Amino acid sequence: MKKIFLYTTALILVLAGCQRRPLTEADFAVQLNITLDKNIINHTVEKDPSLMRCIFYDSDNGAFVTQAFLPPEGGIVNLIPSRTYNVLVYNFDTESTWIKEENWYHNIYASTSLIPDSFKTKLRSRSTKTDDEQIVYDPDHLFVGRLENVFIPARSVDADIVVLDVEAKSVVQSWKIELSKVTGKENISSIAGVITSLSRRNNIGPGILSEEFCSVYFDNPVVDDEGFLTAGFNTFGRNPQCPEPQMLSLVFIDVAGKGKTYTFDVSRQMIENKDQIIRLETEIDIPKPMTEGSGGFVPKVDEWEDINTDIII
Repeated sequence: MKKIFLYTTALILVLAGCQRRPLTEADFAVQLNITLDKNIINHTVEKDPSLMRCIFYDSDNGAFVTQAFLPPEGGIVNLIPSRTYNVLVYNFDTESTWIKEENWYHNIYASTSLIPDSFKTKLRSRSTKTDDEQIVYDPDHLFVGRLENVFIPARSVDADIVVLDVEAKSVVQSWKIELSKVTGKENISSIAGVITSLSRRNNIGPGILSEEFCSVYFDNPVVDDEGFLTAGFNTFGRNPQCPEPQMLSLVFIDVAGKGKTYTFDVSRQMIENKDQIIRLETEIDIPKPMTEGSGGFVPKVDEWEDINTDIII
């Protein structure tokens, strides 16, 4: 009887000590490593994005499956295994750039908002423009990374974790404008600019520029004490499908509120320009107005003067 008791006790201990998780128990965790390519022409990345959105789509039909919000270096994502995914990663902290159609890999796109009608009315005097022209704000830099046809195998909890590496690059270009000479700096209240024939949006899933075109508005031109003008704008890129020439307009508002628009054909400078700098070798004079006013970008329509200028390229 004593032996039976000892054997029974030993068997219980053995069974308790040998209890294991079955090999078929799944671990759904995937390590997603993100690196940012900060080498952007004419732009310095002052700080990393605060948050990255990581979307996993079904590779067969492009439908949204799941998502995670991770720090810029990446992290752990839980996925359904034994499926093939398209992975899309982009920063989630832009101000002027917004994302639409997020539920479909082939439809998701980045774009920016139209400028107010009040701004557009003041810019309408520019030659070659029509009432249906889309003038938009320039986009913030958007870092986008993608992986296509990634199979996530089923694995046990004892197997090594699946690791995915993705590099995110900006889909936005930064361009500079340099104009050799502006006189009458003291007579200038503000300067704005518009450049035409750019892509309206970027389909960030497949990474394709849209055939829809637009004009980009910017209001950052600066004239230094020597009269050298510099400005900059961001764009998703030049639209090669646009039938019109690429026109750059600089709108000068003097201190009396009167506007002058100088327009340049910069089509040739937008093609295969690795430096992404538009150089205008010309001189602009802003004379002292007869009556000084409050200035600002709100002149009357009949106060505009358009000047089309040929430049040396």
